[in-house]
Amino acid sequence: MTQQEHKQLIEELLSSPDKLRKKRPFTRGIEHDENEDNEGTPISIGETIDASIPRTRRIVVSQDRFMRELDPNSHDVLFDENLPSICVKVEDGSYREIKHARMAIPIQRLIKDEQVTYLTSNKMQFTQVDTTPTKKQVDNFTVFKQYWDLRNQDGMKTKAVDTQLSYGEAGLLYYFDYKGRIKCRLLSYADGYIICSHNDQNGDRIIESVYYVKDNVEYIDSYDDTYMTRWTNNALADNEEEIGWKRHASVKHGFNEIPLATKRGDVAWSGAQSIIEVFEEVFNVFNAIQKRLGWGILYIKGRFARKAEKIAGSVILNDTSMDGNGDAKYLTPPSPDGMLDTLKNLLRAIQIAASTTFILPDDIRLSGDVSGLAVQLTKELDLQNAMLKVIEWQNFADKMVRLFKYGLAKELVNSGINDHAITEFEELHINAKFKVWRPFNDYEFNQMLTILTGAGILSKESGIELTTVGKPDEKARIQRETEETMKLAQEQMIAQTENNTNSNNSDNNNGDGLD
Repeated sequence: MTQQEHKQLIEELLSSPDKLRKKRPFTRGIEHDENEDNEGTPISIGETIDASIPRTRRIVVSQDRFMRELDPNSHDVLFDENLPSICVKVEDGSYREIKHARMAIPIQRLIKDEQVTYLTSNKMQFTQVDTTPTKKQVDNFTVFKQYWDLRNQDGMKTKAVDTQLSYGEAGLLYYFDYKGRIKCRLLSYADGYIICSHNDQNGDRIIESVYYVKDNVEYIDSYDDTYMTRWTNNALADNEEEIGWKRHASVKHGFNEIPLATKRGDVAWSGAQSIIEVFEEVFNVFNAIQKRLGWGILYIKGRFARKAEKIAGSVILNDTSMDGNGDAKYLTPPSPDGMLDTLKNLLRAIQIAASTTFILPDDIRLSGDVSGLAVQLTKELDLQNAMLKVIEWQNFADKMVRLFKYGLAKELVNSGINDHAITEFEELHINAKFKVWRPFNDYEFNQMLTILTGAGILSKESGIELTTVGKPDEKARIQRETEETMKLAQEQMIAQTENNTNSNNSDNNNGDGLD
C-alpha cells in the first residue's frame, strides 16, 4: 500500500461515523453444522480433496454479559425459578414457602484477580538493547525508568490488564496535561468507552476510535498517526439543524504514532463459564437440601395435638394412626457426601478450564514453614497461562514504552530540563517485557540471583535489574559508589606516597646532619 492509498483509506473511514463505530464482536462458542463438507467421508491414502472456505459461524457474546458474569449480584442463578424452594404444609392444608436466600459465588472475579496477580505483580522489565551504550544513553535510560515510576506506569499497566481480563478490551490513551507533562488514562467498557480498531488490508492499525456518550451527546474520537478527529451527535439540540452527526476540525495530538495503546482478548474465565454456572446451581440445590434436612426430622407416632411445626429447628412428622403402638424417633437425613464430592469435582474442573488454581489456608496442612517453591509446584497451571499471556501482551508493552519515551522527551524539552531530549531519546532503544510473578518470597528470590550471578550463569547487570530490593537507578548508584571508592583509594595512595616521600626526605636530612 502506497502512502497515498494509506491516506485515502484513513479519510474514507473518517468521513463516515457509521464506519468508525464498526468493530469486531466478541464470540463464545460455535454454531453446530451437521452438514459439514467432506465430514466423515472415507478417502484413500494420498487422495486429495477440494479446499473449501470455512463455514464456521461463531456465537456473539456481549460485553454487557461479561459485566454480569463478573458481578456476583447479577449471576443468572439468583433469578433462576427452576431451582428448588423449601415449602411446608400448615394446619389449614395450604403450603407456605420458607425464606431461603440463593447464593452466587464470585468465582469469575477470583479467576481474574489471580491472573492479574501473575501478570502484573512484578514491575515491567526493561533492557537497554544498545550493545555499547554511551554514557549519555545510560543516563537517559536511568531518567526514563525514574519517570516511569514517578508517573505510575506500572500501575496503569495493571489497570489495563485488569480491565481487559474483566471486559474483553482495554486502552491507555496518552496525552499532555496543561503543564505539558506526559500522562495517560484508562479507557474501559465499564466506564462507557467502546474501542473500535481499524486496520488496513495487511492488518496494520491505521485508526483507533473511541465511542462514548457524555451529557446525552454521542462522541467518536478517532486517532491516526498525526491527528485526532471528533464526530458528535447531539440528539437533544434545541436547533433542529444541529441534530445528527457533525464532524469537527482535526487537531494534532502531539505524538509520532497513534497515542492509544489497546489490547483485546478473552475474559479471564471464558473457558470455565459453563462449569461455573453448573457449580452455582448444584451449590444452591445442596444448600436448600441442607436447610430442609440439616436439623433432622422428628417422627412421632400416636396422638399429638400439633402438626407441621418446628421444635428447636427440627421438622416434626405426626402419624396419628391408632394401632395401639406409639413411637418417637429422629429420621436420619441422607448423607451429603455425594453432593460434596460433586462440588469438589466441579471446582477442580473450573480450575483446569480457566488455567487458574485456588489455594486457601486450609489447603496447606504442612507443619513448619512452607517454601515458595513448594507453593509454586501447585501453581503450574497459573504459571503456564501467565507465560503465554506475556507473549500476547508484548505489543502492548512495546507501545507503552514508545509512547511514554516520546512524550517524556517532549516534556523534558518543553520544561527546559534537556533541550536535546527528543534527539537523544530517539537513539535510546528499550525493550520492555511483562515479568511473570512467582510465589517466591523476596529472600529466596534474591538468594537465587546471588547464586546465579556468583556462578557466572547470570550477569551482574541482569541481577541488578531483577532484584526485588533495587531502585530504577541502581546500576548508576553502584557505578557512582565504585567511582567514589576508586577515587578515595587513589587519594589514599597519593597521600601515602606523599607521606613516604616526606619521611624519606626527613631521613635524608637527618643523615646529612650527622656527617
